[in-house]
Amino acid sequence: NLSLDIQVLIREPSDFSKIPPRLGAGYILGSVQDEASLVSACAGRNQVIHLAGLAHVGKSSEQQAAAINIQGTRNLLNAAIDAGVARIVYLSSSLAEAAASGEGDVTAYGESKLQAERLLQGASNKGKIDVVILRAVNVYGPGMKGNIASMISMIDRGRLPPLPRLNNKISLLSADDLAQALLLVLAVRETKQQVYTLTDGKQYSIEDIQSAIYRAIDKQMPSWRTPHMVLYAASLIAGAVSSITGGSGAISSRTYRNLTSNNLFSNERAIADLGFAPSTDFFQQLPKIVKAVRNSAD
Repeated sequence: NLSLDIQVLIREPSDFSKIPPRLGAGYILGSVQDEASLVSACAGRNQVIHLAGLAHVGKSSEQQAAAINIQGTRNLLNAAIDAGVARIVYLSSSLAEAAASGEGDVTAYGESKLQAERLLQGASNKGKIDVVILRAVNVYGPGMKGNIASMISMIDRGRLPPLPRLNNKISLLSADDLAQALLLVLAVRETKQQVYTLTDGKQYSIEDIQSAIYRAIDKQMPSWRTPHMVLYAASLIAGAVSSITGGSGAISSRTYRNLTSNNLFSNERAIADLGFAPSTDFFQQLPKIVKAVRNSAD
């Protein structure tokens, strides 16, 4: 029921085709590194949703991530304050929480998101602008990227042996529910805190995810499993190759840690303060995700 006058900052005209027509959005060409376009994008706006960023950051792209995720946020923040924008809603990541605590999956990407958060919080604490930060866990849905999408593709093509029996649990979030949370924040006059973590409220095991993928692609899951030590050795080799080449393989030492460690977060504050109500889970969305993965491979 929220009536919105939406304007989107995009880098290429072709990107506008990805915006649902029902939003009735206009667009401005530019980027968070183009300060003139940010001035135009913020003019006359009451609230700004900051979604721009560089993800999947390897060693070769750490400087680029800092330029986009940190300096780009500073550029947008300055333009928003100058234009009299009341609030910035920043899409961050649960990896920022890991960077802040120094525990769990600490990455260059998470560090850059944390630094961007601190820039925004500093301006908010000085009364220059209201800031709400949404830390999303791994987001799933058609078109998703990352380890799970790679797992689906590799299993579908017969290029991934069955993983060891893994009992760790992870948190996930659907793209639809992320969109719901963004709309909820726009509709709230005042939030009780600056940072909210978003999940769909479920705890997923890699074992269950793997089994569900086999069912979704209509393949029989093998009865045998790859030994833990074989997976670990393969991840070390792939990680060493990636560090030399500057690239990233399908599996790495970080992938191994993510496959074997718990990565759980709570969405209780978002539920209590924002009225956040997750509407789906990964298993319900998996058929659509598999279809999208297959289409992208054609």
